[in-house]
Amino acid sequence: MGKVAKHINKKEIGGFLKFFLTGTFGAAVNFLSQIPLMDIFLKLGWHDNKAFAWSVFWAYMISTAVSFIPAKLWAFSAKGTGNTRREWLKFFIIASLALGVQEIISILVRNEIANVYFSEYSELLKNKGSHLAGMACSFIANFIGHRFFTFRTTGLYKIIKPESN
Repeated sequence: MGKVAKHINKKEIGGFLKFFLTGTFGAAVNFLSQIPLMDIFLKLGWHDNKAFAWSVFWAYMISTAVSFIPAKLWAFSAKGTGNTRREWLKFFIIASLALGVQEIISILVRNEIANVYFSEYSELLKNKGSHLAGMACSFIANFIGHRFFTFRTTGLYKIIKPESN
């Protein structure tokens, strides 16, 4: 353990903990908003699988929107960069990739594990367990992407939006 501890930077641990706390806020929004969204979609007459998939999608989008500012200001200490527009673009790119991870994992776990091996449990419990599995995988994808891409200068923004003369 001593050799590993020497390589772990206290600043890195603090950064991860701040990301974890802002991620917990976003995850709470994601987790809790999915329930009423699913209910709305079911009341609109959508079948169960479609309502689940779209409620997971929109819950993620809502949590992404409310997570950007805390991530920028606190978790990654990028307050005075003057790059909010490009950071938002990169945040959205990473969030979109992590959304795909969350959707795929949530649906696979629900259809292939929860509905098969836990059929005696309530739909709410199976849905939320599946959603939570997707959120956990998405959290990892988000952390890696935001840590190494979003709040760093990468040159991507200049490629996407060339400077005007």
